[in-house]
This record gives sequence, structure tokens and C-alpha cells, in this order.
Amino acid sequence: MTVFVIIGAVGLALVVVSLIFGDVLDGVLDFAHFDVTDGWLSTPVLGAFLAAFGFAGALLLRGLQVSLLGATAGGVAAGVLLSGLTLGMVRALMNMPTDPTPRTADLVGAIGTVVTRIPGDGLGEITVSAAGQRVKLAARSDKPIAYGTTVVVVEVTSPTSVIVTESGF
Repeated sequence: MTVFVIIGAVGLALVVVSLIFGDVLDGVLDFAHFDVTDGWLSTPVLGAFLAAFGFAGALLLRGLQVSLLGATAGGVAAGVLLSGLTLGMVRALMNMPTDPTPRTADLVGAIGTVVTRIPGDGLGEITVSAAGQRVKLAARSDKPIAYGTTVVVVEVTSPTSVIVTESGF
């Protein structure tokens, strides 16, 4: 029974390590130059297998008084089941669609507000909402624009500078 508990504890420790540090076994089999395991030997999956195998084996051996062979078989079955579920969850999380990375070119057409007056021959400042974040940018215009005016970004000249025009709203 002690061996089963130790195996379960090692598996649980692997799961905790993978939650904190990521897949520490990633790249261990890279020498083969192909992925024969298809994720089955990742840290969370291996940890889940060992934890389920060890703790289920101990429970069957001590709690239900099953033979050592029966406890081992039950532990393997529990390990395969839990590692399969873990593999499914890891794959689902890794393949989850995400929003595209915002680019400065996406600011064209954005509505902003002048926070520092824009002179006709110089730079002022505006704020716009980009990807849910309020961003302050240097702004130019072909005519002076007063503080508080609503503007539209018509061109992005650099990651921190834009050309604007009054929105007319």
C-alpha cells in the first residue's frame, strides 16, 4: 500500500509542478524528431495517470481489500481514465481560439478625444480605446483642434503617433 501512496503523491506533485511551471517534460523526446506520443507523455497527463493509479490502487488494496493484482489493474484503469480526461482538457485549452493581436494599423477609424490641444503646425495628444485599453497618442492635424474635441484617426504614422480629423459628431 505504501508504494501506491508514494506513486500517487509523485503524480500529484507532477500535476502541481505542471500547474506552476508548465510542461516541464516538454521536449524530452525531441531527439526522435517526431511526436509518437501525441501529448500522452506531457507533465499534466503523466501526473494525472500516476496520481490516479497510486491513490486508486491504495484505496482498492486497503479500503476494499482487493488483491494486489486487482488493485494494480484497478489503478491502471483509473490512471488511463483520468489521464485521458486530462489530455482532452489540455488539448481543448491549448487549441482554444483567441482574439488576434492588436496592431497599430487597427487604430484607423478609431474615435478619440483631444486631451492636449492640437496646433495646426505641431503635435497634440488624443486618447482612444484600443483593444479595451485607453491609449494616449501624439496627434497631428492639418488644422488646429481644441481640447475636448472628438476626433477620428485617419492615419497611423508610428506606434505612438497618428493623424486625426474632427469627427463632426
